[in-house]
Amino acid sequence: MLHIKNKIIELRTFKTWLDDNGICHTVVKPNADIELQDARENTIAVKEISTGSVYPLLVDLKAIHSISKEARDHFSMQKRSAGVSAIAMLIKSPVSRIIGNFFLGLSTPTVPTNLFTDREKAINWLKQFNQPVQKDQ
Repeated sequence: MLHIKNKIIELRTFKTWLDDNGICHTVVKPNADIELQDARENTIAVKEISTGSVYPLLVDLKAIHSISKEARDHFSMQKRSAGVSAIAMLIKSPVSRIIGNFFLGLSTPTVPTNLFTDREKAINWLKQFNQPVQKDQ
């Protein structure tokens, strides 16, 4: 199984890496306004970090300012392969709660998805999904 250890991909609105426990992390930068291009770039970053395997994803939305409808639609994964085995979203602010509830309520997630306010609880929940699966080529 291949994956990139100790590599961080930093984009305009996201920072993404794979930890030693097989969980992919993506953190929204403080006060980020996420547009469709940002969402697409982060999807590419997650795929690059995972190097052909499917990992659970921890998304830290605590510092987000806003996200466009187009970016939300992209992240709902309704018209594309998920590329992750599960998603835990860390929330804090009313904006991040709205975004999290969008994924859980307005669109049906294609993978197990849950909202958390506690990082350790989110990671513990994701551990049940952290057996990397090699994607079909």
